[in-house]
Amino acid sequence: MAGNFRGRLDTAAIAGSAVFSALALVLAGASQAVGLNFPLIPYLQFDVGEVAIILAFFIFGPVPALVSSFVEFAGLMAFGQQIPIGPLLKLFALVSTVAGLWLGARLASRAGWGGLGRLVGSSCSIGALVRAALMTVPNYYLLMFIYGLGGTVSYYDLARTFSAVGVGLSASNALFLILAFTAVFNAIQLVLVTGISYMVLRVPVVNQLRVGGRLPWFTSVLGENRKTAGEPLR
Repeated sequence: MAGNFRGRLDTAAIAGSAVFSALALVLAGASQAVGLNFPLIPYLQFDVGEVAIILAFFIFGPVPALVSSFVEFAGLMAFGQQIPIGPLLKLFALVSTVAGLWLGARLASRAGWGGLGRLVGSSCSIGALVRAALMTVPNYYLLMFIYGLGGTVSYYDLARTFSAVGVGLSASNALFLILAFTAVFNAIQLVLVTGISYMVLRVPVVNQLRVGGRLPWFTSVLGENRKTAGEPLR
């Protein structure tokens, strides 16, 4: 189990990663077209394209999911918006997400938790915490040294959106509140895309899907866990 916990990076996994990367780009473009903005901080936008990266993680493993993240980054650098800052932020978000999901899956494995729901729940919980914490670093840098509270990030526009929910934004608390609610956004984003991915993973045909002659990566994790927990997939 230890040797397979990163996922195999063979021909099938590379091909699958390429497919999921392309799907991520398509879904990301659809998200931008629809405009799924975070109400409190409208320049933050929910991206259902990350569903493809989450599925790559659970079907192929952490390393193939990282490969998918870098392929998506290359695609965003070629065709995305706000180059290079936008693609770099997305890459940082995806790498921190995959790292957090991996830590959560390791926790579930060591605890012997059986069941798909527990595995996904553990991965999502740790992933959301890791992503929210790590993404604070580049967001702080952008607000302090690149955009500024009075630059591209409009302080007055944000003050109006915060006041609509009873939160007062001032010069003294603006940086803290923006970073705090950006972290909340990142956590919600991961919970959203992981929830969608979980519904896909629950489909029986996905459990039995064979890529390169083997079952999805998450089934190998659960197979090891069920030896301890004695619980079926669900």
